[in-house]
Amino acid sequence: MAVRSRHEKSVQTILIAKGYRTALPLVRHGHTRRSGGDWESLEPLIPGYVFAVDDPGNRSRIVTTSGVVEIVSFGGQPVAIPEAELEALERIADSGLPVTRCRCTPPDQTVELIAGPLKGMQGVLVHQGNAICIAIGIEPLNCSVVVEIDGTWAPLSS
Repeated sequence: MAVRSRHEKSVQTILIAKGYRTALPLVRHGHTRRSGGDWESLEPLIPGYVFAVDDPGNRSRIVTTSGVVEIVSFGGQPVAIPEAELEALERIADSGLPVTRCRCTPPDQTVELIAGPLKGMQGVLVHQGNAICIAIGIEPLNCSVVVEIDGTWAPLSS
């Protein structure tokens, strides 16, 4: 579901208290203060969204949650994010690898990673400068998460 900007964590907390199973993959993000001090925060991998298992019989409990803007729908029906895609997002967030977000997946080579913390995950091989990355698409949201990987993890990266 789409939520108000910077309200992802509070929406997740409320939904959990209401008894919903949720997913909010978080990644570490580094910051630097003007005074020169560094600090890290946990930020949503996909800002503006919290994933929850829908209760079709009582959808109003989700929509009336403070911070929820809308349930992502297509043709009037809620869009389900496949469990495999949610698991992939959680694995990416837990991997600690550098991550960026993009609105589309560039066409290139689809690969399955053969090593590393994301072993077995499939995505599109992307070259960004000297870095080798894999783009994992989230079809219902029409966006991708791009993760920097070690070149030896993808069989076609050379």
